[in-house]
Amino acid sequence: MSAQAIESPDQKALARTLSAIDRLGLNENLIELDAQGYTTIRGVLSEDQIARAKEALLNRVEENTGNRVDIDTATGDDFQSAMRTSMDYLPYMLYDDEVFEEILMAEKPLAIVSYIVGESCLLSSIGCHFKAPGATGVVPLHADTAGPQPFSTYAQTANVNYALTPYSREAGATALVPGSHKKARQPTPAESSLSNEQCNPAAVPADLAPGDCVVWHGHTWHGSFERQIPGIRMNLAVYFARHHIQTQERHKEVIPEEVLKRHANDERFKRLLAGSVAYGWQREGPNYAEMGLSPTGWYD
Repeated sequence: MSAQAIESPDQKALARTLSAIDRLGLNENLIELDAQGYTTIRGVLSEDQIARAKEALLNRVEENTGNRVDIDTATGDDFQSAMRTSMDYLPYMLYDDEVFEEILMAEKPLAIVSYIVGESCLLSSIGCHFKAPGATGVVPLHADTAGPQPFSTYAQTANVNYALTPYSREAGATALVPGSHKKARQPTPAESSLSNEQCNPAAVPADLAPGDCVVWHGHTWHGSFERQIPGIRMNLAVYFARHHIQTQERHKEVIPEEVLKRHANDERFKRLLAGSVAYGWQREGPNYAEMGLSPTGWYD
């Protein structure tokens, strides 16, 4: 019997993923990911995609609050009102504009995500952290992995964070702690602080231009620094989870018909939106064909 004949579905999936990573020129990103717990991919989004995403996000803010925000000049005072909770995080953006479908399927980040959480992973959520100046925008360091500690030896989740405006420490960039994914636990309260008075010295800012993204392992400690300059930091956080993890957003059975038609021949898109998740049945009972698509290992 040949070696190929005894390869498991998981081994075949890993081979496909590594082949895609090699074809896309991302081998150094895997080294960076293993060493740091995150990796940066430059120039993923086009100028047109950035502009369309920002416009759709600003439209959502206006829909929520009745106000059109100037992202270049906004100050913390613009957020000191009842509308703040409608602006800090803008959830469930996939169906607001076709550009978010394009971003979800961006080939390079998705190849790295497949390496972290497998080809069978699901879209957990897609939204924007709409960050104004001031200390109230600080997000303490944390790992996305939930549940008992120490964490499992493999990732349960992966995050792709796109910059839609320039990232720097003074601009309120995402903060990351290199190597923290290997600790397999949440940070302590002292380790999690990103305040100006007591900031974890190991935390570094993600250095991103609009259109770049940083992809991180679910165990990696991350948060965000205070924005110290006028204007808004806009990102797009595309969060993925393994097939067996409860997603943050619901997509299966509620995907708009026009979206399904656009992706009728794209099995990966449908799988990301839980199209092959077998669980959640009622009196009809289980769908055994879907159950047969459940992953067998880390990569399939």
